Amino acid sequence: MVTSPREDRDVFRLAPSMDEAVLRTVAERLEFRATDAGYVALSQAYFERLPLSPPCRVLALGCGTGVEVRALRRRVDPGVAIVGIDHSDALVERARQETADEGLSDNVEYLTGDAHDLPYSDAEFDVVTLHTLISHVDDPGRVLAEVRRVLRPGGTTAIFDGDYASLTFAHPDPATAVTVEEKLKQVMVANPRVMRDLPRLLHEAGLDLVAAEGTVYADIGTGSFWANAAEAYAGLLGRSGLLPLDVVEGWRTEQADAIARRTFFGASVYYTYLARRPTE
Repeated sequence: MVTSPREDRDVFRLAPSMDEAVLRTVAERLEFRATDAGYVALSQAYFERLPLSPPCRVLALGCGTGVEVRALRRRVDPGVAIVGIDHSDALVERARQETADEGLSDNVEYLTGDAHDLPYSDAEFDVVTLHTLISHVDDPGRVLAEVRRVLRPGGTTAIFDGDYASLTFAHPDPATAVTVEEKLKQVMVANPRVMRDLPRLLHEAGLDLVAAEGTVYADIGTGSFWANAAEAYAGLLGRSGLLPLDVVEGWRTEQADAIARRTFFGASVYYTYLARRPTE
């Protein structure tokens, strides 16, 4: 899974070393996703399938600014403990602040940590979530092995993420579309095909697949989710030096004009997997 040398410049994977401007863009994109009703419904549908009766401990890996932690806190009994971990100090601090501002801090804890090497003993959690995390990590297999280790026997993990190899935007020039999309993926994600590998990776980690489903999420004609992504990530792509700035800005302008003309198209497939640590 890991290439050497790595070709991706995934701003989420590299968040601990990113400057303040990049981290601000990342944080605002994460928070924006929580304002899109269609994405929220799609991405949080698995919440209803998690065994969350208290007493219960939930570990949210790659918590970012705490969007999903806050959403879970609103839904579950106060006796359910939720721990969010992210490898970026800045994102963890933003998560603490957003959670406190919304009055949701009770029985919620945030830590800076590495999903490849979790600071917990075996079998400490009933539920572990990986919400748009697995596409960004250095070693998906190692992360899943850690998930299995910290889950209690019979515990559940939920993995939601995009199949970013399928990410696409319309553009009048197909060659430009392909060129920009491939470079966008380098900025956005380290493992664009990993959700296609999850059945195998879960099996190799000793986790039993319970359920899986996939859905295309698209903005067609109009919409905000992918329009916002085009704007945010084109800005990061322009800074990356992966393409000439005039090419990036031309693509960005075309996407904005397509929104104004109501001819926009942006789409990607998302998958949700539920798996269980076998009882021993």
